[in-house]
Amino acid sequence: MKTNLIKFALLGIAATSLTFSSCQKDNVVLDPDENVDRWITVSGALMKTTAGDGDGGTKVFSISEPDAINPNYSVKVFDEGTSVKSSRTARLQASADGKYLYNIQYTGDDGGVFNKYIVKGRNRFQADGAEVHTKNYVSDAPRWLVAAPGVGIAVRGTANPVVTTGTSPNFVFKERTTKTDIISLDLNNPRITKTATFDLALSPDEVAAGYYISRIDVPIVNKSGNKAYIGAAISKHNVNSFTINDKGLPEFASDTKSPKAFAKTLVVDYPSFDNPKLITTDKTRANTNGYRSTMQYIGTDGHVYQATSGEAKGTGGSKILRINSATNDYDNSFVFSLDQALGINDSYIETWKYVGDGIGFVIYNIAGEGGYIARVDLNNKTAKKYNIPNEATLNFRQMQNIALVGDNVYIVVTPVSEDGNIYVFNRKSGEMTVGAKLINQPGNRYIGIY
Repeated sequence: MKTNLIKFALLGIAATSLTFSSCQKDNVVLDPDENVDRWITVSGALMKTTAGDGDGGTKVFSISEPDAINPNYSVKVFDEGTSVKSSRTARLQASADGKYLYNIQYTGDDGGVFNKYIVKGRNRFQADGAEVHTKNYVSDAPRWLVAAPGVGIAVRGTANPVVTTGTSPNFVFKERTTKTDIISLDLNNPRITKTATFDLALSPDEVAAGYYISRIDVPIVNKSGNKAYIGAAISKHNVNSFTINDKGLPEFASDTKSPKAFAKTLVVDYPSFDNPKLITTDKTRANTNGYRSTMQYIGTDGHVYQATSGEAKGTGGSKILRINSATNDYDNSFVFSLDQALGINDSYIETWKYVGDGIGFVIYNIAGEGGYIARVDLNNKTAKKYNIPNEATLNFRQMQNIALVGDNVYIVVTPVSEDGNIYVFNRKSGEMTVGAKLINQPGNRYIGIY
């Protein structure tokens, strides 16, 4: 295992005076935005080739809390918003108080570049600190999160070439491991503070059967601040089926018919990233890496609650699992089944938000169809589904964030190409109200709120 402590990794030029859209204060008329205590930032993804693909870039626009809950207020992120630097959909994160927006550009010439912005309101986002280049450590398309206050963690999992024994045409599958790269970012003074790289393998039996880690994502730091948890996706080869490529090497077929691997999480020491260890649970066969959005949170009780996805059809749908704060391992005495709580089959959690006291708000589909919202009570293992327009045809696949401000939970809901609304939920009572209108454009979609 190789780790490097980086004392100073400011690659780029500080641009604290640069703004996307400047606004000069009038000497006579005061700017009403100066009285806004908390900005709520809405993000939208633009179409590139196909409606809803989100690959044409990302725009952001910030509004006040009164505007966010006002159904007579219209947000026009695609007309009035500011473009966030990124070749494709930006990977946005924000500080808990909404004052800062963070982005690591995804692919393209500047893929892997980290940017920090001060949220000044409306379409004003002021660059703050240096650009930080992460590409050499975690590629031009890293997965990352705000893993703790003031700390970002970015990761990359790259499957190594398959190792075989024997000679052509009698190759025998031996193993496939995964090169794992991790960096930590100082979000207060943008720079890389630590890097680590190591190879990661599953258990000997799983390796022999063709299982391997194909992706890692959603890193967070535990409550004690001494461990980081990183979600994982597991893929499988058919070890008895391969073809010979033009280089004379075997290419093993994917195996999608065998049972999925049991859910797993990579645990490393923090902040050193030493002592990598995989923990596993037999409560579900699924992935824990999510897709562009947070899937695990520190609960009020100090334990980590982690949503799963990708369970095979007919195996019980998505779960929420618990990682014990004392053992840093799965607590197999706890499992929350969204299928059981709602009386449905084959749920798939797209993303969710833990909002305190064992309560969460879940965005999910059913067997790959529709888009639904439910409030879950992890303590009592119950759930309440909300009724929202167009839910049978909604697609939340690219949703990046749900916002929590005080007792209000904010979710953006728009069909691709169509207008929608911000929906506001009281985290304690569960009451839902319709907030600001979201004005859309053909092929585009709203993907987050911060």
